[in-house]
Amino acid sequence: MADVLTLTSAPSAEMMTFYKREFLDTADKVRKYDLLVEKQSFPANSGKTVNFTRTIHFDPITSDAAGEGVNPTAVAFSAETVSAVVAEYKYTTKISSLFKLTTIDTGLTAKSKELGYHMGISLDTLLRNTLVAGATAQYAGSKTDKTRITSAGTLSVAELRIAHNTLFTNCAPTFENGNYRAVITAQGLYELKGDTTAGNWINIGIYNSKENAEMLKKGMIESLYGFDIAASNNQYSEASTVTIYHSLVAGKGAAAEVQVAGSNARLIVKTPGANSTDNPTDAYSTMSWKTDAYTCKVLNAKWILDIIHA
Repeated sequence: MADVLTLTSAPSAEMMTFYKREFLDTADKVRKYDLLVEKQSFPANSGKTVNFTRTIHFDPITSDAAGEGVNPTAVAFSAETVSAVVAEYKYTTKISSLFKLTTIDTGLTAKSKELGYHMGISLDTLLRNTLVAGATAQYAGSKTDKTRITSAGTLSVAELRIAHNTLFTNCAPTFENGNYRAVITAQGLYELKGDTTAGNWINIGIYNSKENAEMLKKGMIESLYGFDIAASNNQYSEASTVTIYHSLVAGKGAAAEVQVAGSNARLIVKTPGANSTDNPTDAYSTMSWKTDAYTCKVLNAKWILDIIHA
Protein backbone atom coordinates (compact mmCIF):
# COMPACT_ATOMS: atom_id res chain seq x y z
CA MET A 1 0.00 0.00 0.00
CA ALA A 2 1.39 3.38 -0.98
CA ASP A 3 2.16 5.93 1.69
CA VAL A 4 -0.51 8.58 2.09
CA LEU A 5 0.76 12.16 2.42
CA THR A 6 -1.52 14.49 4.33
CA LEU A 7 -1.46 18.09 3.11
CA THR A 8 -2.94 20.81 5.27
CA SER A 9 -3.73 24.42 4.41
CA ALA A 10 -2.47 25.80 7.71
CA PRO A 11 -0.08 24.74 10.49
CA SER A 12 -1.64 22.89 13.38
CA ALA A 13 -1.87 24.60 16.75
CA GLU A 14 1.02 22.48 18.07
CA MET A 15 3.20 23.35 15.09
CA MET A 16 2.38 27.05 15.33
CA THR A 17 3.34 27.00 19.01
CA PHE A 18 6.69 25.50 18.04
CA TYR A 19 7.28 28.04 15.25
CA LYS A 20 6.34 30.95 17.51
CA ARG A 21 8.68 29.74 20.23
CA GLU A 22 11.57 29.51 17.73
CA PHE A 23 10.64 32.96 16.40
CA LEU A 24 10.49 34.65 19.81
CA ASP A 25 13.58 32.91 21.20
CA THR A 26 15.63 34.04 18.21
CA ALA A 27 14.33 37.61 18.43
CA ASP A 28 15.09 37.78 22.15
CA LYS A 29 18.65 36.53 21.74
CA VAL A 30 19.39 39.03 18.97
CA ARG A 31 18.35 42.02 21.05
CA LYS A 32 21.03 43.46 23.34
CA TYR A 33 20.21 47.13 23.94
CA ASP A 34 17.02 46.26 25.83
CA LEU A 35 19.30 45.20 28.70
CA LEU A 36 19.68 48.93 29.39
CA VAL A 37 15.98 49.79 29.63
CA GLU A 38 12.97 49.08 31.77
CA LYS A 39 10.07 47.31 30.06
CA GLN A 40 6.71 48.93 30.72
CA SER A 41 3.14 48.39 29.60
CA PHE A 42 0.42 51.01 29.28
CA PRO A 43 -3.36 50.46 29.24
CA ALA A 44 -5.04 49.91 25.90
CA ASN A 45 -7.49 52.49 24.47
CA SER A 46 -5.55 55.39 25.96
CA GLY A 47 -4.34 57.09 22.80
CA LYS A 48 -1.01 56.92 20.98
CA THR A 49 0.95 59.16 23.37
CA VAL A 50 2.35 57.71 26.58
CA ASN A 51 3.63 59.96 29.37
CA PHE A 52 6.33 59.20 31.92
CA THR A 53 6.50 61.27 35.10
CA ARG A 54 9.98 61.77 36.51
CA THR A 55 10.20 63.05 40.08
CA ILE A 56 12.98 65.58 40.76
CA HIS A 57 14.97 65.14 43.99
CA PHE A 58 14.61 67.73 46.75
CA ASP A 59 17.66 69.86 47.44
CA PRO A 60 19.45 68.74 50.61
CA ILE A 61 19.14 70.95 53.69
CA THR A 62 22.10 71.90 55.87
CA SER A 63 20.33 73.70 58.72
CA ASP A 64 16.98 74.04 60.48
CA ALA A 65 15.79 77.18 58.70
CA ALA A 66 12.42 77.24 60.50
CA GLY A 67 13.85 77.19 64.00
CA GLU A 68 13.18 75.06 67.05
CA GLY A 69 9.52 74.18 67.61
CA VAL A 70 8.41 75.70 64.29
CA ASN A 71 7.02 73.68 61.40
CA PRO A 72 9.03 74.06 58.20
CA THR A 73 7.42 75.56 55.12
CA ALA A 74 5.94 72.80 53.00
CA VAL A 75 7.66 72.25 49.69
CA ALA A 76 5.74 70.65 46.82
CA PHE A 77 7.07 67.71 44.87
CA SER A 78 8.58 68.68 41.55
CA ALA A 79 8.29 66.49 38.49
CA GLU A 80 8.89 66.46 34.75
CA THR A 81 6.84 64.70 32.10
CA VAL A 82 8.49 62.85 29.23
CA SER A 83 6.25 61.80 26.33
CA ALA A 84 6.58 59.21 23.59
CA VAL A 85 4.32 58.14 20.72
CA VAL A 86 3.70 54.45 20.06
CA ALA A 87 3.78 53.12 16.51
CA GLU A 88 3.09 49.89 14.65
CA TYR A 89 5.98 47.88 13.20
CA LYS A 90 5.56 44.97 10.78
CA TYR A 91 7.19 42.98 7.96
CA THR A 92 5.94 40.35 5.50
CA THR A 93 7.55 37.76 3.24
CA LYS A 94 6.06 35.35 0.71
CA ILE A 95 6.64 31.60 0.60
CA SER A 96 5.91 29.85 -2.68
CA SER A 97 3.81 26.67 -2.89
CA LEU A 98 1.79 24.92 -0.21
CA PHE A 99 3.25 23.65 3.04
CA LYS A 100 3.60 19.94 3.66
CA LEU A 101 2.92 19.77 7.35
CA THR A 102 2.66 16.14 8.31
CA THR A 103 5.65 16.77 10.58
CA ILE A 104 7.45 19.88 11.78
CA ASP A 105 8.92 21.34 8.60
CA THR A 106 12.59 22.23 9.01
CA GLY A 107 12.25 24.75 6.20
CA LEU A 108 9.47 26.61 7.96
CA THR A 109 11.37 26.41 11.24
CA ALA A 110 14.33 28.10 9.58
CA LYS A 111 12.05 30.77 8.12
CA SER A 112 10.47 31.46 11.52
CA LYS A 113 13.95 31.87 13.02
CA GLU A 114 14.96 34.22 10.21
CA LEU A 115 11.88 36.36 10.80
CA GLY A 116 12.64 36.30 14.52
CA TYR A 117 16.15 37.55 13.76
CA HIS A 118 14.75 40.28 11.51
CA MET A 119 12.27 41.49 14.12
CA GLY A 120 14.92 41.35 16.83
CA ILE A 121 17.49 43.31 14.86
CA SER A 122 14.86 45.83 13.71
CA LEU A 123 13.61 46.62 17.23
CA ASP A 124 17.17 46.51 18.56
CA THR A 125 18.28 49.08 15.97
CA LEU A 126 15.29 51.30 16.71
CA LEU A 127 16.09 51.21 20.42
CA ARG A 128 19.84 51.66 19.83
CA ASN A 129 19.29 54.77 17.72
CA THR A 130 16.91 56.23 20.31
CA LEU A 131 19.39 55.65 23.13
CA VAL A 132 22.30 57.16 21.18
CA ALA A 133 20.22 60.21 20.31
CA GLY A 134 19.06 60.77 23.90
CA ALA A 135 22.17 59.87 25.92
CA THR A 136 24.78 62.23 27.30
CA ALA A 137 27.96 62.06 25.22
CA GLN A 138 31.30 61.08 26.70
CA TYR A 139 34.14 61.57 24.22
CA ALA A 140 37.05 59.17 24.57
CA GLY A 141 40.39 60.67 25.41
CA SER A 142 38.73 63.62 27.21
CA LYS A 143 37.91 65.25 23.87
CA THR A 144 35.22 67.93 23.62
CA ASP A 145 33.48 66.66 20.47
CA LYS A 146 33.57 63.66 18.16
CA THR A 147 35.56 65.39 15.42
CA ARG A 148 38.52 65.61 17.80
CA ILE A 149 38.64 61.90 18.56
CA THR A 150 41.80 60.24 17.21
CA SER A 151 42.72 56.62 16.67
CA ALA A 152 44.17 56.62 20.19
CA GLY A 153 40.78 57.37 21.71
CA THR A 154 39.64 53.78 22.13
CA LEU A 155 37.27 52.27 24.68
CA SER A 156 39.39 51.63 27.76
CA VAL A 157 39.19 50.93 31.46
CA ALA A 158 39.80 54.64 32.03
CA GLU A 159 36.66 55.48 30.03
CA LEU A 160 34.62 52.99 32.09
CA ARG A 161 35.91 54.54 35.31
CA ILE A 162 34.97 58.01 34.09
CA ALA A 163 31.51 56.77 33.09
CA HIS A 164 30.97 55.04 36.44
CA ASN A 165 31.97 58.21 38.27
CA THR A 166 29.56 60.28 36.15
CA LEU A 167 26.62 57.94 36.73
CA PHE A 168 27.35 57.70 40.45
CA THR A 169 27.72 61.49 40.76
CA ASN A 170 24.42 61.94 38.92
CA CYS A 171 22.73 59.58 41.43
CA ALA A 172 21.87 57.05 38.74
CA PRO A 173 20.34 53.97 40.41
CA THR A 174 22.13 50.66 39.91
CA PHE A 175 20.38 47.49 38.79
CA GLU A 176 19.33 44.83 41.29
CA ASN A 177 22.78 43.31 41.67
CA GLY A 178 24.37 46.67 42.48
CA ASN A 179 26.02 47.21 39.08
CA TYR A 180 25.38 49.51 36.16
CA ARG A 181 25.03 47.97 32.69
CA ALA A 182 26.93 48.47 29.45
CA VAL A 183 26.26 47.40 25.87
CA ILE A 184 29.46 47.97 23.97
CA THR A 185 30.37 47.59 20.33
CA ALA A 186 32.34 44.66 18.98
CA GLN A 187 35.21 47.05 18.33
CA GLY A 188 34.91 48.37 21.89
CA LEU A 189 35.07 44.85 23.31
CA TYR A 190 38.21 44.15 21.27
CA GLU A 191 39.89 47.28 22.62
CA LEU A 192 38.73 46.76 26.19
CA LYS A 193 39.94 43.15 26.25
CA GLY A 194 43.31 44.38 25.09
CA ASP A 195 43.64 47.04 27.79
CA THR A 196 46.45 45.84 30.07
CA THR A 197 45.00 47.77 33.01
CA ALA A 198 41.70 45.88 32.84
CA GLY A 199 42.54 43.55 35.70
CA ASN A 200 40.22 40.60 36.26
CA TRP A 201 36.90 40.30 34.48
CA ILE A 202 34.25 38.67 36.66
CA ASN A 203 32.18 35.92 35.08
CA ILE A 204 28.52 36.68 35.81
CA GLY A 205 27.77 32.97 35.57
CA ILE A 206 29.36 32.33 38.97
CA TYR A 207 26.39 34.04 40.61
CA ASN A 208 23.28 31.91 40.48
CA SER A 209 20.06 33.90 40.21
CA LYS A 210 17.11 34.33 37.88
CA GLU A 211 18.37 37.77 36.86
CA ASN A 212 21.85 36.50 36.04
CA ALA A 213 20.38 33.58 34.09
CA GLU A 214 18.49 36.10 31.93
CA MET A 215 21.63 38.17 31.42
CA LEU A 216 23.58 35.07 30.40
CA LYS A 217 20.88 34.22 27.87
CA LYS A 218 21.25 37.69 26.37
CA GLY A 219 25.01 37.42 26.13
CA MET A 220 25.92 39.58 29.14
CA ILE A 221 28.56 37.34 30.62
CA GLU A 222 31.19 39.50 32.30
CA SER A 223 31.50 42.33 34.80
CA LEU A 224 34.21 44.96 35.06
CA TYR A 225 34.60 48.03 37.30
CA GLY A 226 30.96 48.15 38.36
CA PHE A 227 29.46 47.38 34.93
CA ASP A 228 27.82 44.21 33.69
CA ILE A 229 28.93 44.17 30.08
CA ALA A 230 27.39 42.75 26.90
CA ALA A 231 28.81 43.21 23.42
CA SER A 232 26.68 43.81 20.32
CA ASN A 233 27.65 43.41 16.70
CA ASN A 234 24.68 45.64 15.89
CA GLN A 235 27.02 48.52 16.54
CA TYR A 236 26.44 52.19 15.81
CA SER A 237 29.36 53.64 13.91
CA GLU A 238 29.94 56.69 11.75
CA ALA A 239 32.66 58.42 9.80
CA SER A 240 34.45 61.34 11.41
CA THR A 241 38.17 62.17 11.43
CA VAL A 242 38.42 58.43 12.11
CA THR A 243 35.67 55.82 12.23
CA ILE A 244 33.95 56.28 15.58
CA TYR A 245 31.76 53.92 17.56
CA HIS A 246 29.06 54.39 20.20
CA SER A 247 29.04 52.20 23.34
CA LEU A 248 26.26 52.77 25.87
CA VAL A 249 26.26 52.55 29.68
CA ALA A 250 23.27 53.19 31.90
CA GLY A 251 21.69 53.03 35.31
CA LYS A 252 18.32 51.53 36.10
CA GLY A 253 15.41 53.69 34.91
CA ALA A 254 17.45 55.74 32.44
CA ALA A 255 15.26 54.63 29.54
CA ALA A 256 12.15 52.58 28.85
CA GLU A 257 10.53 50.63 26.07
CA VAL A 258 6.78 50.45 25.98
CA GLN A 259 4.13 48.15 24.65
CA VAL A 260 0.44 48.94 24.97
CA ALA A 261 -1.36 46.23 26.93
CA GLY A 262 -2.81 43.59 24.62
CA SER A 263 -0.29 44.25 21.85
CA ASN A 264 2.52 41.80 21.45
CA ALA A 265 5.31 40.98 19.04
CA ARG A 266 4.18 37.91 17.15
CA LEU A 267 4.57 35.64 14.15
CA ILE A 268 1.66 35.49 11.69
CA VAL A 269 1.31 32.71 9.10
CA LYS A 270 -1.34 33.04 6.38
CA THR A 271 -2.13 30.28 3.90
CA PRO A 272 -4.34 30.52 0.79
CA GLY A 273 -8.06 30.54 1.43
CA ALA A 274 -11.13 29.87 -0.70
CA ASN A 275 -12.07 33.56 -0.66
CA SER A 276 -8.59 34.91 -1.37
CA THR A 277 -8.92 37.05 -4.50
CA ASP A 278 -5.33 38.37 -4.53
CA ASN A 279 -3.85 34.86 -4.76
CA PRO A 280 -6.17 33.06 -7.24
CA THR A 281 -3.90 30.06 -7.91
CA ASP A 282 -2.81 29.58 -4.31
CA ALA A 283 0.73 30.33 -5.48
CA TYR A 284 2.09 31.44 -2.16
CA SER A 285 1.59 31.77 1.56
CA THR A 286 2.85 34.59 3.75
CA MET A 287 4.79 34.81 6.98
CA SER A 288 4.91 38.10 8.88
CA TRP A 289 6.00 39.62 12.13
CA LYS A 290 4.18 42.46 13.80
CA THR A 291 4.15 44.51 16.96
CA ASP A 292 1.05 46.65 17.27
CA ALA A 293 2.10 49.52 19.52
CA TYR A 294 5.72 50.01 20.53
CA THR A 295 7.95 52.91 21.48
CA CYS A 296 11.15 53.61 23.40
CA LYS A 297 12.39 56.72 25.15
CA VAL A 298 15.30 58.06 27.18
CA LEU A 299 13.79 59.22 30.47
CA ASN A 300 16.86 60.72 32.12
CA ALA A 301 19.86 61.65 29.96
CA LYS A 302 22.06 62.00 33.06
CA TRP A 303 21.66 58.29 33.77
CA ILE A 304 22.75 57.01 30.34
CA LEU A 305 26.05 57.80 28.65
CA ASP A 306 27.14 57.35 25.06
CA ILE A 307 30.88 56.65 25.12
CA ILE A 308 32.06 57.75 21.68
CA HIS A 309 35.37 56.12 20.81
CA ALA A 310 37.66 55.08 17.99
